[in-house]
Amino acid sequence: MPRVKDQAFIISKTDFGESDLIITLFSLSRGRVSAIGKGAKRSRRRFPGSLEIFSRVAFSGFIKHPLALTRIDECLLLEPYLGLQESLRCFYSGCYFLEIVNRCSPERQANPELFKLLDEIFAFLAGGGRQSNFNCRIRLFELQMIALMGFKPRLDLCLDCHGELPQRNGLFFSPRAGGLVCDRCQVRHPAAFRVSRGTVSLLNQAHRLDCDLREKLNFTPRVEQESAQLCRALLRWHSGCDFKSLKIMESHDRPRRGLDRQREWNLGDEAGARNR
Repeated sequence: MPRVKDQAFIISKTDFGESDLIITLFSLSRGRVSAIGKGAKRSRRRFPGSLEIFSRVAFSGFIKHPLALTRIDECLLLEPYLGLQESLRCFYSGCYFLEIVNRCSPERQANPELFKLLDEIFAFLAGGGRQSNFNCRIRLFELQMIALMGFKPRLDLCLDCHGELPQRNGLFFSPRAGGLVCDRCQVRHPAAFRVSRGTVSLLNQAHRLDCDLREKLNFTPRVEQESAQLCRALLRWHSGCDFKSLKIMESHDRPRRGLDRQREWNLGDEAGARNR
């Protein structure tokens, strides 16, 4: 039986019997795998607080059969990302990215760049996500993840007629086509929705941005809304389902957006009073 030694992120865990756990991992060398932690609920020596979601761990075990559960005998905690759980906004965002990996990444297919991106995402969220461009960074992480899983949208031509996109008329994004369609072809794509040229231009350049620019970049409300709609429609199409963590995250953000709008209205009233 081949031995296994690897690093992984903990995606989920489920009780199995009195002492074992069924664990879903995203590993560096094998991608998404299901494993069984023998005695994981009882042995603190072999599993010292290392099986919490988001944690990056080093594990060892063996594989009985290529299609069987990987057996984990020992697990060492490398990075717990504890700060990620101190903010509901960061926690729900982290759950959303784990759910994307769990639902959309192929089983037993290594993706080292996606593994590296998860490390970057969780480090950002563990820092508290206090940056003023938090939502912009989340959109950029979504786009990177989509590209690394092979779902990168085509935004340079109409994917129906393969013609050039119009300069003035509306552009539409079709999740089924995986990219843009022009206004003439939109009738054949009932799920397509309108996106602005500014959003398309920014998303075309997103993968070229370096780390410094990503930290400073901020989206306008329209670009933020359209890019979020585009990413999530694409992920929904490829996964065939809605993301539970996304619904919770959005319901948590809704009161915050309402307060932000109220502050804007109050500032407008104050400015109007000063002008009078």
